[in-house]
Amino acid sequence: MIYIYIPLLLLTSSCTNFLSEPHKEQPSLPTEKFIQKYLIEEDGRIQTNITALKEEYLSESLGLWMQYLVVKDDRKQFDQQVETLGKYFLTKDYFVTWKLYGDKKAPANAFIDDLRIVESLYHAGEKWNHTPYTKMADKMSNKLVNYQTHNSLMVDFVELASKNKGSEVTLSYIIPAGFELMRQAEILPIKTYESTKKVLLDAPHSELGFYPKRYDVPKGTYTYAQEVNLIDQFYVGYHRAQWQGDVEPLVAFAKQAFAESGGKLYGRYDGRTGKPVVAYEAASVYALAILMCLEVEEKDFAKDLYAQMKTLQQSDEKSPYYGGYIDTETKETHSFDNLLALLAERRVLDETDF
Repeated sequence: MIYIYIPLLLLTSSCTNFLSEPHKEQPSLPTEKFIQKYLIEEDGRIQTNITALKEEYLSESLGLWMQYLVVKDDRKQFDQQVETLGKYFLTKDYFVTWKLYGDKKAPANAFIDDLRIVESLYHAGEKWNHTPYTKMADKMSNKLVNYQTHNSLMVDFVELASKNKGSEVTLSYIIPAGFELMRQAEILPIKTYESTKKVLLDAPHSELGFYPKRYDVPKGTYTYAQEVNLIDQFYVGYHRAQWQGDVEPLVAFAKQAFAESGGKLYGRYDGRTGKPVVAYEAASVYALAILMCLEVEEKDFAKDLYAQMKTLQQSDEKSPYYGGYIDTETKETHSFDNLLALLAERRVLDETDF
């Protein structure tokens, strides 16, 4: 997978309120308790699910959890995750393996995951005045700049042993806050920063409002997906909005699709017809749509999306799975759905006028 010092705070509004307020740990939410009970192991690694993939651990989950802990102002749990990062995921070269299966490490990173962790470390170093976090983020940033850059753009992956790298940029991988923070640290070259921003903000949308999935760096061309994953789309929309880019066409599509399906969004749509090609909903889709809509002051639609997302949550307080985004009959769940929903829940709860 596949959502700072002033004035850069303006670009990370999902976290800014918490970074500027007096430090006060936020109360735990039911979803957080579900994650702690069922997905986080004693060693700090986060299971992908509790069925077939319970021995799979993703750097994506680690980074999302770190983001949440900074927002929550939970220094203790954040410290534990940094230990998990160093023990299991971080290489001696300061790259992050994108997946563990048991003790077996994937041979490459995923840029979005490294960038998300870098962002979290910078935020934590500033918020808690803890220099070691900032220094770790600096080291990771330097490696990304030195090895993951192709024609002044950060590409999707680096092979951890050979340092061979990809030649494409998946648009949903571009997290503005991470780029802003690396730039502020005087590690990211201004050319890379400007080129990346241009790739995201210049991406043309289709007639239906869909953005491209990838940018081919050598060719300088965008590629659209025939089958559109709304997670990718809403990540792109959320991040474009953080850089003040226009996302109205995508929001318009989401509103229309939501209305036509009787108040639901599905996981994937045909890129040509705009019709759903799957019958499932996902908490992560709603969470990212909510975050995107809050960035552009579409609060009424965000409220509708939030209400529908919550229908996917186990709301029975007597259930052992209370708070989780889980099918209690099949036990099917996913760390990504729960973590993104948790970030959206936290954002909504701290919106004063939601």
